[in-house]
Amino acid sequence: MSIRARYAPSPTGDLHLGSLRTVIFDWLLVHEEPDSSLILRVEDTDQSRVVPGALERQLQALAWMGVSPTEGVCLDEQGNVVEIGSYGPYTQSKRLEIYKKYADELVAAGKAYRCFCTTERLETMRAEQQANHLPPRYDRFCRSLTAEESAARAAAGESCVIRHAIPDNQEVKFTDQVRGEVLFQSNELDDYVLMKSDGYPTYQLANVVDDHLMEITHVLRGEEWLPSLPKNVLLYEAFGWTPPKFAHLPVILGPDGKHKLSKRDGDVSVIDYDQKGYLPDALFNMLAMIGWSPGTEEEFFTRDSLAKRFSLERVQKAAAVFNFQRLDYVNGWYIRQMQIGEVAERILPYLVAANLPAQAGNYLLTVAAAIQERLKHFDEAEEVAWFFFKRPEPNETLRGLLIPKKTDWEATQKHLRESMQVLQGLAEDQWVPDILDENLRLHIAMNNYKNLEVLWPIRAALTGVPASPGAFEMLSILGKEESLARLERAVSL
Repeated sequence: MSIRARYAPSPTGDLHLGSLRTVIFDWLLVHEEPDSSLILRVEDTDQSRVVPGALERQLQALAWMGVSPTEGVCLDEQGNVVEIGSYGPYTQSKRLEIYKKYADELVAAGKAYRCFCTTERLETMRAEQQANHLPPRYDRFCRSLTAEESAARAAAGESCVIRHAIPDNQEVKFTDQVRGEVLFQSNELDDYVLMKSDGYPTYQLANVVDDHLMEITHVLRGEEWLPSLPKNVLLYEAFGWTPPKFAHLPVILGPDGKHKLSKRDGDVSVIDYDQKGYLPDALFNMLAMIGWSPGTEEEFFTRDSLAKRFSLERVQKAAAVFNFQRLDYVNGWYIRQMQIGEVAERILPYLVAANLPAQAGNYLLTVAAAIQERLKHFDEAEEVAWFFFKRPEPNETLRGLLIPKKTDWEATQKHLRESMQVLQGLAEDQWVPDILDENLRLHIAMNNYKNLEVLWPIRAALTGVPASPGAFEMLSILGKEESLARLERAVSL
């Protein structure tokens, strides 16, 4: 079955996680179906809210995630915004004449009407409704105008909007792909505006017209749009068109599971996740599992395997929690699957930005191998690797760190000096983890010392942090000359 799914962002800000989850579900839906398309259409009819550069940043985020549209508005190889496909234009502000044509058709058919009410009248009407505890809705004052009077006032240049003439006493039924049959009463709906007085359409008119003309088969959107579904359905009926399949996706909650995920929870721009060193496959895997389940205990999937399993029937109705600790866990797993060369390439820019003397080469590969297991995202590179490139500061903090529990500075100095004597006796070709391990543990056993008494001060002296790769690994990576220099510096504090 050929599927045409659309994603229709407004260029009013950056792409965030909720919208990205929708695009991912769209991508999964069309990926396995032949001759299917993911269409991106730009909703920019509210020109006052358009933010320069926002569309480009959204498209860049989609490209980074590997879910770029196959039709519609996209970036070319040079990074320019272009439109591809035979259903264009795909930018709503370029389609105003199309919307006017269809709005006029509805007026001519009696399915919509011109409303000439002034702002002052509408404000007075709403104030009265509020005072009488009535639901805020248009009172249909202009619905009783004759077609001739309406046309004459419009021809005279009187400002007006076009409203949908909602039918009375109609039961609106529709089967949502996630929520099953939903039922609304038309009497609960307002005669809402289809076309504004400035010639721009509202969301309802533009989307119904565009989805029909672009032959959209599936519309995936957040559950917050569910209240607008009966308006969509009735508008399709007014045109005599068959609506696409709708799937209203569960809301994504913040970590506390009580409120919608927001910026205060860390729901930053998707492109920020790239800058923080998250991997697109990790974010893809994480978001695909927010509100959808494969029905197994598996945690990690390739995109192709996810697409083979994905179906709207397995999308959950209940809200789903986004756990940032879980994202770190997933991203760490993906980092551990990478080749060491890839890890080295990814950490280098962060180390350079931190003014550490890091450069590509064998030493960087060794460092990457040492920290790969500890990384949750690549912007932690400086935090977990600085001591490979820079000596710890010789201060009271370092001195306090050197002393293991249940001992003192004098004992620590003694253990460091004895360890240095053992290490100085090893040749350069013996400076490898196994031989270092063997000699230091022999020293510990012969003197009836505890491992912590000897190994903790060595590791702390080399790194200056409480958590790092072990003493033998650090000694081996830093080499004999640098290791002994750091130990001498520490013992002299």
